[in-house]
Amino acid sequence: MELSERNREILKQVVQVYIESAEPVGSRTVAKRARLGLSPATIRNSMADLEEAGFLYQPHTAAGRMPTEEGLRFFVKHLLEKKPLSWGEQVSIEKEIMEEADGLQEVLKKTAQILASLTGHTAVVSAPSGIKERLQFMELVLLQPKLLLLVMVTEHGQVRNQLIRLEHEISRDVVERLSGKLQEFMEDGSLNQLRQKLIESMKRDRETFDGILDRVIPTIRPDKPGTAQEEELFIQGKFNLMEEPEFADMKQLRNLLEALEEKHLLLRIIDRCLGDDGMQILIGSDIDSHIPGCGMVLAPYQGEGEPVGGLGVIGPMRMNYGKIVTLVEYIATILSSKCKEL
Repeated sequence: MELSERNREILKQVVQVYIESAEPVGSRTVAKRARLGLSPATIRNSMADLEEAGFLYQPHTAAGRMPTEEGLRFFVKHLLEKKPLSWGEQVSIEKEIMEEADGLQEVLKKTAQILASLTGHTAVVSAPSGIKERLQFMELVLLQPKLLLLVMVTEHGQVRNQLIRLEHEISRDVVERLSGKLQEFMEDGSLNQLRQKLIESMKRDRETFDGILDRVIPTIRPDKPGTAQEEELFIQGKFNLMEEPEFADMKQLRNLLEALEEKHLLLRIIDRCLGDDGMQILIGSDIDSHIPGCGMVLAPYQGEGEPVGGLGVIGPMRMNYGKIVTLVEYIATILSSKCKEL
């Protein structure tokens, strides 16, 4: 939707004040900050227009306005100003990530710790492993109406069986069609390329396969036998969420923390940034129904010229996106360099 320059500036100011305060924003506050030479009454009219357009809402009568999900999306897409890192910040981050570590797992864990510490939010980093390895065989078998078995055999003879539980019953015909698609994509390409093809397929065939691909994609990770799923994903700073006023309700916080324990869910979300789109900013319902009221900033990191994993930040929807986008992009670049050394 097109907005006038006046309304764009007013929306920008409302979002920025809301990010800082977590409180509804009044017209007088916007008038002081925006320096547009407009009276509070004129700004109130513009805020009412923005509310009618779906970018702002009024939590209760006589309160100021707060941005909706759509308002935040417009802000990050059209109005966001990234905050550059100082030279000292860049040097400090690079030094911490690039210093000697006991293998890639330790590097990824440290990266998640740094990202959580610098943002004050929750950080996630997914681990690559064997991404160049090819599959010899793959089949999807329907065991029960809501239970699938994914069988994979790598070119080096490693066998992996993965149970996939679905939320809805699925027909044998749909499973056979998806199994055929897996076989077709498997014929040429590495495991990582297979995952990318499935991600693209998911965009085209989401209605047909109704969430099955959401469960299948995270399982196609060429783990060494006995590798635990926890070693695929590093999460730091979960309890930073307790500091946010949006999550003051203990039931909501508990549900959110439980959702962050679902590794397959987070891996599926991180996979979104491994395709051609790269950096992703997800807000509210863009993420997943199990992670409500949050924002995410995700970026891929590279290994030998292609995305091999992702990292990102999870926090309230009113995150300081200007700062966090810069941090995530920079740390992804440093991590890519580190991966080439290992």
